[in-house]
Amino acid sequence: MTDHEHNWYGTVCLVCGIENIDAALATVPSATETATSTATVRKCVRHQWAFTRTEWETWETCRRCYKVKDPVASRRGKSNARLGKDQERRAERRYGWEKIGERGEKTDLRGTFAKVQMKASRRPPPALIRDTFAGLDATKDGRVALLLLSYIQPTGTQDFIVIRGEDWISLHGVDKPEDA
Repeated sequence: MTDHEHNWYGTVCLVCGIENIDAALATVPSATETATSTATVRKCVRHQWAFTRTEWETWETCRRCYKVKDPVASRRGKSNARLGKDQERRAERRYGWEKIGERGEKTDLRGTFAKVQMKASRRPPPALIRDTFAGLDATKDGRVALLLLSYIQPTGTQDFIVIRGEDWISLHGVDKPEDA
């Protein structure tokens, strides 16, 4: 049995000089029992990207976990952050609220009677909301369309009222804070 880790160069170990892997395996006794590891591989919380080069190509991998960087996923995160900030500015202009989202609070926008946390998406509205408002719009009677979402739990029911932006403006006008 050898007392070192083999360092193979082609078919020769540079440490002990064994010339093929079959001869190296013959020197190691067979194990009757294998160890099982309970350790889990931890993912990086924040990758440290570095360029890896070969003669033919270059790509980015994490120095810690060796994950290959996906440029599409990386761009998606930057685009989503940009979308949120752009939509906060749009809501600020449209509804009159003041954008305060960069202060580390949960509130993104505030007005005289409203505090708003905004969520933006490029997806179309969910079918439940879209179909409900389409059905309510079919009956033109001058009333504002509202969607009441009730979530029934053992501790009590929570209600959320959904209203379209243009209906909000027609009811309440622009909600500018006094100090703005």
